[in-house]
Amino acid sequence: MNKNFFFNYDEYDFWPLYESIKKYYPIGIKKHQEFDIYRNYKGIQKLENLLLDKIGPENTNYNKNWESFIERISKELGKNTIGTTYGIVPSYSAFLSLESDGNEDRWKSKELHFSVSHLGKFYQVYGIEKSVRKSVIINDGEELPYQTVNLRKIVVSPVGEYKNYFERIENYITEEFREYRLVPFKIGQTIIDGLQVLHLDDEKCSINMALFNNFVGFGEEVDEVEPEGNLFYGMENWKK
Repeated sequence: MNKNFFFNYDEYDFWPLYESIKKYYPIGIKKHQEFDIYRNYKGIQKLENLLLDKIGPENTNYNKNWESFIERISKELGKNTIGTTYGIVPSYSAFLSLESDGNEDRWKSKELHFSVSHLGKFYQVYGIEKSVRKSVIINDGEELPYQTVNLRKIVVSPVGEYKNYFERIENYITEEFREYRLVPFKIGQTIIDGLQVLHLDDEKCSINMALFNNFVGFGEEVDEVEPEGNLFYGMENWKK
């Protein structure tokens, strides 16, 4: 699924995605080089300061700007909404729990994930269906809890049982975050040669990984399922 970043520039303008990434990430400079030249890039320094301001431990706006937002969604839609803004990542994120069935050790769930980038006026929405099995692994004689997660379905546009919630989440986001645009799944999953993301160890990174998180990043699980829906959903908002 993952291809190099490209688009029909006669009809569409996706340069804002590239410009936002280039502003913060040094394209073509690998992490962990001698003298840590990657972190010496002024864009990376700006990114670190930006993310500390947005979601750092002393930030007070996270609760005000995001947790209150997803709490309102949960209340109005009658579904649990779980925040997933883990670590110093370039987006706020959460998912709407649509369905969950099973027990403490094994269950299946259907979720609608959404993220809002800090690096530009971009957002993403996608549905997933997954199965989870809890177990333990032995490490130096110690039992450690472990989860096996299998991705069964990924939905990338408003179709089927995800349609209503997908569209409503889009409406919530565009009302709260004015002029933000959905990054089409096909575009977001393309990679930029030489791009390495601050908070990840992957050597090849997609646009989604740079702007949001690695939940649908350059991973094996995404390639194991055929996405449902229109891979180019949202393209009309990027026309010239």
